[in-house]
Amino acid sequence: MKNNFLTATVLMAIYNDQDFVAKAIKSVVQQLTDDMELLIIDDHSTDQTSEIINDFQSQYSNIRIIRNQQNQGLGYSLALGVEQAKGKYVIRIDSDDVCMPDRFAKQIRFFEENPDIDILGGGAIEIDEDGNQGVIRGMPLSHEEIVKSIWACPLIHPTVAFKRDKILQAGNYNPNIRRRQDYDLWFRCAKQGFKFANFAEPLIYYRFSSDSHKKQRLNHAIDQAKIGWEGCKMLDLPKWQYLAVAVPIVRAIFPSSFSHLIYRALAPFDPRKNTNMTAY
Repeated sequence: MKNNFLTATVLMAIYNDQDFVAKAIKSVVQQLTDDMELLIIDDHSTDQTSEIINDFQSQYSNIRIIRNQQNQGLGYSLALGVEQAKGKYVIRIDSDDVCMPDRFAKQIRFFEENPDIDILGGGAIEIDEDGNQGVIRGMPLSHEEIVKSIWACPLIHPTVAFKRDKILQAGNYNPNIRRRQDYDLWFRCAKQGFKFANFAEPLIYYRFSSDSHKKQRLNHAIDQAKIGWEGCKMLDLPKWQYLAVAVPIVRAIFPSSFSHLIYRALAPFDPRKNTNMTAY
């Protein structure tokens, strides 16, 4: 296993995101310190993404790029990134999102002041393709609330930072899972007894475009439900939660308009909602 010698690695996995990646990287490099790095896993992009990230690497010595020889999927890229990270902490960010200016310092400081916490997320402000702000997403704050709602994935993945050694101990991201790989990982971390927390305030601007609103494909919904069922079984969760994790299948069966109505009808029962959200 590689020895860690930096405080934190910011991990970004990317595939064909030429429109937004420059803004994402700018929001990262402006707050990197000498004991941090940005590690980009390029999952064999075929557009102008590689040229854009190469240009940033030529300007900043603390950017590393690893390129997959073929497209492997997000699970593979994130697992590789965690393995290759040089930081004690790994901070996730997606290539189309934008970090708040003091995000990294805030999360690292929280870890140092709360050494029992292993995985730390936060809220997010939705933005569209043009950067227009939408709703503020919040998540449960305490470890107890998060574990109680773990079946609903109460962490916004690109807001999460974690202790690298703990994630490796849990088995890392599953490289064979192309979607919802974080959902699978959090179940295994809960099984290990790791401690979770979420900040009340937003840590990122979270890209939620028109494509994000499209109805999930049935096969993807089934795969997500399978992860949920395995997680519920692993943690011996209440039987009703086995049914709850299957809701995406129900939504995927119906037309998009009706699927959205189901989403709105179930929103008041979403255990991930945090009514104490505060924006910057």
